[in-house]
Amino acid sequence: MPFKCSKPYPHPVETLCHRPWELAVEPFQVSPQTYYVSGQKWVGAYLIDTGDGLILIDTGIAESVYLLVDSVYKLGYQPKDIKAILLSHAHLDHFGGAAALHALTGAPLYMSKEDAQFMEACPEETELPHDLWHVQHIHIDRFFADDEPLTMGNITIRTMLTPGHTIGCTSFFWQETNPETGETYSIAMHGGVGANTMNDDYYRTSRYLTPDLRQRFLDDAEKLKAIHVDIALPSHPNQIEILDRVGSYTHRTQPYLDSTVWADFIDERVRQVRALMKP
Repeated sequence: MPFKCSKPYPHPVETLCHRPWELAVEPFQVSPQTYYVSGQKWVGAYLIDTGDGLILIDTGIAESVYLLVDSVYKLGYQPKDIKAILLSHAHLDHFGGAAALHALTGAPLYMSKEDAQFMEACPEETELPHDLWHVQHIHIDRFFADDEPLTMGNITIRTMLTPGHTIGCTSFFWQETNPETGETYSIAMHGGVGANTMNDDYYRTSRYLTPDLRQRFLDDAEKLKAIHVDIALPSHPNQIEILDRVGSYTHRTQPYLDSTVWADFIDERVRQVRALMKP
C-alpha cells in the first residue's frame, strides 16, 4: 500500500499516564520476524525474533511498559528471551521504559554515544520532566557504531547515525527472509523525524541542539531516500500508517511490503521541517 500518515493522537501523555488502555493495541506482525509490541498507539516498539534471542527496539514510557510486556507474552515469548534493547534516541517517550525492561530482562541497553551524552548533559530536553510521567534514569551499556553491525541469530542490524531530531538519533536497517516464498526484504526504522525539535523556536531555548542539526537532517535526506527499503516502520505509528492493517499479516499477503513508502516518508518529513523554517 502507498505511503500514508495520520494526525497524532491528542494528549497522549495524559492518556497513557492516566488511562493507558484507551490507547492500547494488540501486538501484530509487520514482517517475517518482526512484531509491533509497544502495546499502545502513540510510540512504536518492535520485537525481532532472531532465532537465537529477541531484539527490542525502543520501549515507550514507564507507564506503558506493562502493555509492552503483555504483548511479549501474547506472542508466546518470555521477557527473558530479550537479549538486546536498542534505543533510537534520547527522548523519554522512546527510552522511558528502558530501566524497567533492563531490570526485567537483564538485556544491555544500546544508544548512540552522542545521545547518551545529550541525555546526561540535558535531562530537561531528554527526560522531559513532566508532572504526569515517571522519569527512571538509565545507564547505557553499549554504544552504536555505524561500522559495527549488531548480529544475533540470523539477523544483522546495521545502524546509521541520522541526527536532526536529536544529535545522536539512530536509524536501523536489517534484512529478513520470507519462510514461504524465499524472498528477502530490506527493513528500516528511522530513529526520529519530529520537526518539534528542528525549528527556530526550539533552538532559541535549547542548551544542546543547534540549527546545524536541522541542516544535517535536510542534507541527509537524499542519501537516505537512495537506500532501498521494502518495509518501512515508523517510530510513531501515525508517521507511517500501519495500524490500519493490524492483524492482517501473513507471509503470503505481506501487507506492509511497499518499496515506495520509505522515500515518500522521508520527503514528507522534510516538507514538515521546511514548513517550520523562518523565511
